[in-house]
Amino acid sequence: MRIFHELTSLIIILSTPFVGLAAQDERIAGPVEITLGEALGRAIATDPRLQVNVAQAEAADGQIDQANLRPNPVVGAEMENFLGSGPFSGLDSLEVTLGISQVIETANKRARRVALARAERSLVDWDGEVLLARLESSIRSAFVEVLLAQEWIQLRKEQLSLAEQSLQETTRLVEAARSPKVEESRARLAVRQIEFTLQQARRRLATAKSVLSGFWGESGGSDFFAVGKIRLEETPPEFSGLVAKLGRTAALARFEAEERSRVAALDLEEARSKPDVEVFAGGRYFNEAEGNIGFLAGVEVPWILSDQNQGNIRTARAELRAVSYESAATRRELLIDLNQAYQKALNARADALTIQADLLPSAQDTLNDIQAGYERGQFSQLTLLEGRSALFEVREAYLEALWRYAVGQAEIEALTRPSNL
Repeated sequence: MRIFHELTSLIIILSTPFVGLAAQDERIAGPVEITLGEALGRAIATDPRLQVNVAQAEAADGQIDQANLRPNPVVGAEMENFLGSGPFSGLDSLEVTLGISQVIETANKRARRVALARAERSLVDWDGEVLLARLESSIRSAFVEVLLAQEWIQLRKEQLSLAEQSLQETTRLVEAARSPKVEESRARLAVRQIEFTLQQARRRLATAKSVLSGFWGESGGSDFFAVGKIRLEETPPEFSGLVAKLGRTAALARFEAEERSRVAALDLEEARSKPDVEVFAGGRYFNEAEGNIGFLAGVEVPWILSDQNQGNIRTARAELRAVSYESAATRRELLIDLNQAYQKALNARADALTIQADLLPSAQDTLNDIQAGYERGQFSQLTLLEGRSALFEVREAYLEALWRYAVGQAEIEALTRPSNL
């Protein structure tokens, strides 16, 4: 199995003014750092489907060896004119023939068998490439899920920290009779709500880690920290450029090998319509007449009347035509999937840029004004909480846009991944 290509094009990496990699205490909980390349390396080393592909390659090599072998000669013996009646009642008229026969293949059948076996062997390599592309796609998506789940936890922790500070401040105001008791109840409820969302984020991270680690055989999850960020591309690629890459992917390039295999199969079936020649030679012993010996030789050629292998030839021709239709159908499906992924990434990128350039600064400025007014006694604690909540909602929307963008980019990477063959 060829080593997977460098993963330098992955979107994993975008700095934002508010989204860090994740808090240091999360690193303590998961001290083993894993990059996308390391995750993929682990998965490749343990994926049973790739191991099956290796075994299938060995089996195909065996078929090449077998196809290159000539037919075995046949050695035979024959006794005639004994233990019968009359003059054949004893062994006096016994005749014994010993001979050897050999089929001589015509129409270069052995070379054609080898060509077909080699073509089918190449298909095994292409199947491995397709498996590897699918595995990369799954790992990319799972890795993105872990990254974003880590970011959600960090965001929820910041929310919880601010909510707890607000609760302490509200409690102080209530005790000083400067705020009604209901404000403390609201602040306490806000803390509980955020604690709940933090637990949800942790469960989401545990699930994402379990899915990712399952690709290398750790179905119960694993103690690791995904390293990376999500970076928005400055200039999105042209869709036509992505479409041009499809022809170099394993999903489509495999059909060229499939066509070569079907052509080889057709050549072999057409060659099989030509009869092989069988030659034989031997010696015959005559028990009568003082045990004389004679030699014999001959040639046998099948008489082609009805069976000219026409059914198999027709099948091979139809299977060859089907390859082009399958290729066209697969290309159409890939174009549809690529367009959907491209639009998903494009729209998510636009949302993320709008939030980053407009909504985030506006929400932050609004909160700063409310914070200043609150300190001057112009706004209530509730107004301050609402301002903070609005900012976090915008940040949540930004994370959600990043997630959609990363998923779309992962799909694009998988669909346009060039083959290593």
